[in-house]
Amino acid sequence: MNESTMIGRRGFTQMLGLAAGSAWLAGCTTWRGANGPGAYSVAVLGDTHFDAEPESVYHSHYDESNKWAKVQHEEFRRNGEMWRSRCRELLSASARLARENDTRFVLQLGDIIQGDCDDVPTHKKMLDDCIRMLRAPYPDGIPFLTVVGNHDFRGKGAWDAYFQFAEPFMSSEIERLKAERLKVASVQPPAVQPSAAAKYPAFSFRVGMDLWVFCNFETDRLDAISSLIDADPDARHVFLVTHGPFTTFGDGGSYRWRLGGWRNCEAARPRLYETLSRRRAIVLSGHTHSTNFYRHENRFGGFSEFTVNSVWAKPELATAEPMHEGAKDYGTLGLASVPAEKRDDYRREMDFFKPGVKEYFFNRGAGHYRLDVSDASVTMAFHPGAALEPACTFRLA
Repeated sequence: MNESTMIGRRGFTQMLGLAAGSAWLAGCTTWRGANGPGAYSVAVLGDTHFDAEPESVYHSHYDESNKWAKVQHEEFRRNGEMWRSRCRELLSASARLARENDTRFVLQLGDIIQGDCDDVPTHKKMLDDCIRMLRAPYPDGIPFLTVVGNHDFRGKGAWDAYFQFAEPFMSSEIERLKAERLKVASVQPPAVQPSAAAKYPAFSFRVGMDLWVFCNFETDRLDAISSLIDADPDARHVFLVTHGPFTTFGDGGSYRWRLGGWRNCEAARPRLYETLSRRRAIVLSGHTHSTNFYRHENRFGGFSEFTVNSVWAKPELATAEPMHEGAKDYGTLGLASVPAEKRDDYRREMDFFKPGVKEYFFNRGAGHYRLDVSDASVTMAFHPGAALEPACTFRLA
């Protein structure tokens, strides 16, 4: 955030006075959702990496010759421990707020499971068990939407297993959202594009007056995403849902593992950047296991991106304390984690976004989130851990 609107680290427990145009509202403990015609709220979860103890439940067929075996076994241990109680508490808190407020749907930002089963029936079972677990505490009938993450199809045979699950599941949930929650009128643009939940670069649908675009963040077809947005010029708000962030993650070594990060995307990336900016779009992402906010302003307009995280790997991650805040801090942490031979490439990637980043918040915390959408604004409340009150609320539009 710029210095004129930045809220200090002491501002998490009380309402503070805000400068005009500030995007960060700290300590908004009385916030209770969107209001007015066309307003709605969404319960938001980041990466969940659903798994279980002992490892043999889902990983008895794991290929131990995998060169990443040591790292992945540590992930299995982490997942089993956090799903023993902490992640269940987080889920219960999110569901309680959904029951107490007018929540239209639940949105999960990918890596819904750990994957790494190396056995198709086991991978399908992991997905089925995960969906039952995640949906159970929420109100009956509330739609549950997810976007594909890299772990969701990781392992032998997992690609087909995931999309055999995702296509009917997402189509059913979107139909539930249309018919039972939003009553989309037939005079509006088509609510679901034909490619919905297939092995997609992207698909789109309307939530009332708003366009929602879901994409596979590893696609190289950025033009397909831009075209879906351009095809609906009358939407009130535009949301792009992607597991990997669009904005280069400046505080980690995997800076290219994101939407548009592959070298064969570089020619198409400027168009998507311009499209998002002209529409004042909101990008929602996961993947980085951190809570991040970016506000971009440029000659085309601007857009916001918010990255969420529900991997509550350690108790102390139930925090909203920022590690970095302010546009000047964007990208200052990641360079040290990049090998020397890649640092020029890292700087070029950062240079694409850095001039337009006007506000920035970076936090390693985990929790659950609430998106409130109305004519007047779009805000995201961050609830660290299993907190029922938000530690801070960000204005995205």
